[in-house]
Amino acid sequence: MTRSQWAIGIATIVLTIIAGVMSFEYVNRRFPPAPAPVEQVTAQDAKAQTDPAAAKTPPACIERDGSWRNWSWPNVPMLSPKCESGK
Repeated sequence: MTRSQWAIGIATIVLTIIAGVMSFEYVNRRFPPAPAPVEQVTAQDAKAQTDPAAAKTPPACIERDGSWRNWSWPNVPMLSPKCESGK
């Protein structure tokens, strides 16, 4: 590799980095991030959040036969606790 080839390679790398840095401003102006959705809380929602009886749900657990209790999603988490037999 000659000095001229090395200089051309370094110049290409430097120009690519400069072009990338300069394009950040353009991309940020052209494609701004979507604003976070604003959640509107009604009076009923506020009461439900402060009500301790409504917020207390039984934890998800696995029965002796392998079935799930209190788990509404189709996926099954591994290493979940066993259900208490007293309930």
